[in-house]
Amino acid sequence: MRGRFWVRLGIITAVPLLFFLAATESSLLGYPLLVAVILLVSGFSLHCLGIFFYNKNIQITIIKISTLCFFCYTLFGWAAAGTQVEMAFEHTRITEVEGSLGEDSLLCKSGKQLLRLRLASCGTGDEAKGSAEGVLTALVKVDEVMVSGSRVLMQGKFAPDGSLFFADTLQVLSISRYRAFRRKLLSLAERRFTVVLKDEQSRSLAMMLLLGRSSDSAFPLKEMSLKSGCAHLLALSGMHLQFFIALLSSALIPLFGKRRGRSVSVILALFYVLLVGPKPSLVRAMGMAVLSLFLKGAMASYYSFLAAATIQTFLFPSAVTSMGSLLSYAAYGGLLCNTLFAFYRPKVFEPFIASAFAILFTAIPTLVIWGTWQIGALVVAPFASLLMFSLMGCSLLAFVGGQVFAPLVVTLQWLLQTVLGFGSILLGGALSLGGFGLYLFLVLTLLASIGYAERALQKRRRDSYELEIRLRFTEGHSEPARQGRARLEQEIWTEFSD
Repeated sequence: MRGRFWVRLGIITAVPLLFFLAATESSLLGYPLLVAVILLVSGFSLHCLGIFFYNKNIQITIIKISTLCFFCYTLFGWAAAGTQVEMAFEHTRITEVEGSLGEDSLLCKSGKQLLRLRLASCGTGDEAKGSAEGVLTALVKVDEVMVSGSRVLMQGKFAPDGSLFFADTLQVLSISRYRAFRRKLLSLAERRFTVVLKDEQSRSLAMMLLLGRSSDSAFPLKEMSLKSGCAHLLALSGMHLQFFIALLSSALIPLFGKRRGRSVSVILALFYVLLVGPKPSLVRAMGMAVLSLFLKGAMASYYSFLAAATIQTFLFPSAVTSMGSLLSYAAYGGLLCNTLFAFYRPKVFEPFIASAFAILFTAIPTLVIWGTWQIGALVVAPFASLLMFSLMGCSLLAFVGGQVFAPLVVTLQWLLQTVLGFGSILLGGALSLGGFGLYLFLVLTLLASIGYAERALQKRRRDSYELEIRLRFTEGHSEPARQGRARLEQEIWTEFSD
């Protein structure tokens, strides 16, 4: 059991750490040969100490863990290296880039679309052509959302540091039938929301939660969610997919049974992911939902967490450097950490404690990348999550049932805006690295105190209560009682301490 604890702790910390190294473009992922040598030297040292001779199970466990660590490190290093931009010419000369979109474009506050482009070629102003590879971030002014997989050609210029491409024109070279069909379905869904929800902010929020699309009217609410530390609740993520799976399961399990109903709900959720697009958090949640159908036992959630990370990195290597992947895996790692360090707590406090673990895991990369962390999310995140799920359900009802549910959506949107506004000013707002260090110290001290108190209470109970067992054995060759002889009995009293 102690060995399982360390394996679980290693998984929930190593996976977010690898995504953090990839998102920050750390050079630590570029030394697979050095890591292999370190693992071999460590294994040889353990062999010389005689550990392998004492227990064969320890030998097998060490080999498995070392192989898994090297495989994950190499896979993330390969994915991160594939996102590095390399072009045939200097970026100051390049005026044209071509490639395919790895994700749907995102609308920025300036009205431009943010694109993540997997490069295929580049060109200069004097019509020279050359090869290019890696993932490039670009900004372009277009009216519609560009769906993932579209092959585009953009003309413009690079920023002085070469990290961003400002496109003046965009031309779609090709798009598959599936992606064109998906774009048409999303357009029809947006028109439906325009008909049933007249309030612009409520409509924008509903489209963000259900379709992952946003408009200009959604930015005030986005900024408020950023200041309160709850931006992950508005972006279409794995939390929203779990809502759909739970909703479908509650309707299908009474009809098909628990196993079949769960399987059908996961399949239907897969069609939903194919509709809205392969967003990093959705891919993570979808992978874990599929793996949960086959993995059982106490380690199932940890193994599915690790397997989903490796599968997503292999299938979508360009997403490994996105902040969406980092925050998604960090937050879920915090939720797993909450179950790992389980202790007695009233059920009413469970959402707050789980939220504290998730926010703690996301606070570290947030501080490193943006420099501040919103502490108000510790208080408002559980309430905002409840309102978010209610808004998703009501928005879905409005999409199907019509305008009769529109007032309820507007009311919930106002409540959510109020909660997020309160969170943005709660506890002084943003914390710097020093403030987070103090918060982390208090959390760890509290957990250690609770753990010590729980162990002391268990020891006191063991010392106070003893289990007394009385065993009676009848002597084997005693004559029947009707012959007037008493039955011989042997009594054994034993005391066991729990």
